[in-house]
Amino acid sequence: MDHSSHYAGSSMDHSMPDMDHDMPAMCSMNMLFTWDWKNTCVVYRWWHVKTFPQFLATLVAIVIIAAGYEYTKYWFNKREANTASVAPVSSANNSAPLIRKYAKWSKSLTYGFQVGYSFMLMLIFMTYNGWYMIATVVGAVLGHHFWGQDTPQTRSMACH
Repeated sequence: MDHSSHYAGSSMDHSMPDMDHDMPAMCSMNMLFTWDWKNTCVVYRWWHVKTFPQFLATLVAIVIIAAGYEYTKYWFNKREANTASVAPVSSANNSAPLIRKYAKWSKSLTYGFQVGYSFMLMLIFMTYNGWYMIATVVGAVLGHHFWGQDTPQTRSMACH
């Protein structure tokens, strides 16, 4: 029995129309270690690595960011040492408690900045991309070489 005449005028073609639209590349999110760098987003959606030059620029940026973290530790320690050396011993106008309170808040805020900075480095590391991990370590090594030799090593909540 020929059923072709029963559906006159309607097509039974269930294929989808041309779906090959130019879709933007999505960020890949890896939960396992990988060396694949294409379509990785580093911390932010706008830091989307699509091309090899972007990949190289990302490696350089991560090295600079990680070295910058070591510099901030150096700078904060130097600033703290300078603040401690000029702290007033006695004051006739009774401003010493206010200065100590300001110094304590300043120290706490710089510590908070340092912890936030280290967490951002941790997020870069947690892309699970081997290249970005190496860049983070290289930056830490270079930063420590240039600024970390003379600073006391202290343990803190910082992830890096």
